[in-house]
Amino acid sequence: MNGLDHVLSMLDGDDLSELRRGELALALLMNSAIDVLLNTGESDLGIRIEAATDIIRECKRVYPETREI
Repeated sequence: MNGLDHVLSMLDGDDLSELRRGELALALLMNSAIDVLLNTGESDLGIRIEAATDIIRECKRVYPETREI
């Protein structure tokens, strides 16, 4: 667990709105995806594209307004 994982886990709680829970999930996913992007080689392009696609998909779920972009 890195520092950001720790901070984000502390933000989780029962009193969060559905939007805030989605944003928290998005932040955790972005943290994981950034780790993948920074720590994979050029030969792992498929994995990096999949990580980026996951971020886009989650952004569209959390913020439906971004579906038009």
